[in-house]
Amino acid sequence: MFTRTVIAAASLLVTTGFATATPAQAASAPYSPERICGPGFHRVKDGHREIRTRDGDVFGHVFLMYSKRSGQNCVAAVKSEFVGKRTLVGASLEVRGGARSEDVQNYRFYAETGHLRGAWKCVKYTGWMRTPDGRVEAWGGRNSWGNCQG
Repeated sequence: MFTRTVIAAASLLVTTGFATATPAQAASAPYSPERICGPGFHRVKDGHREIRTRDGDVFGHVFLMYSKRSGQNCVAAVKSEFVGKRTLVGASLEVRGGARSEDVQNYRFYAETGHLRGAWKCVKYTGWMRTPDGRVEAWGGRNSWGNCQG
């Protein structure tokens, strides 16, 4: 089992909580990405992707979040399938020229990267999930640099 790792100098804030969500509610209260990442974090432009299998099935959603106050980014991968059942869920965040954070474990509801400084720096983000038997994987995110303006 792989656990949260942080490479380079990074500040982590571990959040706790659990969500119950249907596909339509994957990003809604009580465990929205805003709540997962914490106070002051907001969704950013081009900061949402569905987490899909090769066949197009949606297993969840990945969100890039940003706090103007702290200049930090956070990524939340929120399950919409197999909610409440422990399955492999991962979230990854990379800041250009800076740190990288990844959280991969068997979770019931979501994975969250922690907080990385990234004001005025480009970022990449991803989220992924597997079925309970581990045979099918879904992926979403942005593999190119973006959200560079602040």
